[in-house]
Amino acid sequence: MDVGFDISHIKSYEEVKEDYVYDLSIVDNHNYFIEDEILVHNSSKTFDAFHFIYTFCDHNPNRGLDIYILRDTLTHCRDFTFKDFKKCMKIIGADVDYTSEGQKPNAKINGNNIYFRGLDSEENSEGYPSDILFINEVLETGKNKVNGLIMRCRMLVIMDWNPKFTDHWVFDMEQRQDTFFTHTTYKNNKHLEQSIISEILGYEPWLPGSYEVINNELIYNGKLISDKDQPPPHPVNIKNNTADEFRWKVYGLGLRGSMKGVIYPQLEWIDSFPKMDYIYANDFGFTNDPNALVKYTEDANNIYFELLAYQPIDNAPELAETLKALEVEPEKQIVCDSSDKYSNHKGTVEMVQGLIDNGYYEAFKVSKTQDLMYWIGSVKTKKIHCVKDSRGLWKHVKKERENYRFKEINGKAINQPIDGYDDALTAMRYGHMAWNEGNYEYKW
Repeated sequence: MDVGFDISHIKSYEEVKEDYVYDLSIVDNHNYFIEDEILVHNSSKTFDAFHFIYTFCDHNPNRGLDIYILRDTLTHCRDFTFKDFKKCMKIIGADVDYTSEGQKPNAKINGNNIYFRGLDSEENSEGYPSDILFINEVLETGKNKVNGLIMRCRMLVIMDWNPKFTDHWVFDMEQRQDTFFTHTTYKNNKHLEQSIISEILGYEPWLPGSYEVINNELIYNGKLISDKDQPPPHPVNIKNNTADEFRWKVYGLGLRGSMKGVIYPQLEWIDSFPKMDYIYANDFGFTNDPNALVKYTEDANNIYFELLAYQPIDNAPELAETLKALEVEPEKQIVCDSSDKYSNHKGTVEMVQGLIDNGYYEAFKVSKTQDLMYWIGSVKTKKIHCVKDSRGLWKHVKKERENYRFKEINGKAINQPIDGYDDALTAMRYGHMAWNEGNYEYKW
């Protein structure tokens, strides 16, 4: 029997039985199974999964089912997930036999096996054949760690998370026909301590009731909330200095939010490129990484750019054809990445030379006389405006803006960007460097 149902509002074991189990078409002496269904859900979430697992075991006694509850590391699984599991079972008065509470916790529920493990060992990425697989806080986990586990799961996969990222491999699963997403918030968690609720409510930056959430977007006066269109401030949280837009979106509203520490939060959208002189800037991308080409200009206080191309381009003739198709003027300067997989022993960038050979005589490699942080800091002194083009390439910039951030050590950001989510933004930075450097390298 194929059973797919929303467990996001389950409050206790008795309510599980009342609200869900007895409403299902139970067969085989009140035992039920789930086939070909991957259930994915997010906020308010971990206790819901524990409730479901207990109920499933209760209705399938002595089956010897193997249920794995996993997290990114064994330490996190043991210290946080297992601890929450015990708390949840105590609240609902469940009969659980904890066969091991040591390094690798195990439990039995009604003749079925529960294993708590981490994904930080190589064997785990392919091991653990399971009947039910629950991956707690899946945003902390790489796809390569769970592909084999999902493939070897016989009945049901459950994943949960707080939506603190805007882009993650698990979000791509929303397109699958065998996957069901739910959306819940702290309001759906009956067992949440009042101290945590108060802390979450303290994050709200705007006046309650002055805005609304429509299709997972924050709307104020009929427009998306932005730096220019802001609801009235929260009368208490702003004064108390507890307001935090990112944390409110993620933990209060259950919305996917930009990560903390993003490098260019001042980036906004415009409808068209300004009538100003401009150059082009290009960040090479080969095979898997996109080649990002932007149209670029700036003034004393603002940076303006438009993303024109964003796909891998493996060689100079192909790149030249792309430029021609985009009607890039041969007389315009094209500042390019100084690193190149096609460099000879003299360091000459063959991709740039290839553009010159194909008629783009003003192509040159960017001069890096200052370090990366100098130029990031220089960009951050200006307001950044990206054109919202009709082809939708601006959405790549949006994803990069929300995910390009500084590395953290022990929760503190350091002056080192995380690689990835920076192709278009790097091309934009090359434009800024060339615009302000004035002594680019053009030697062959």
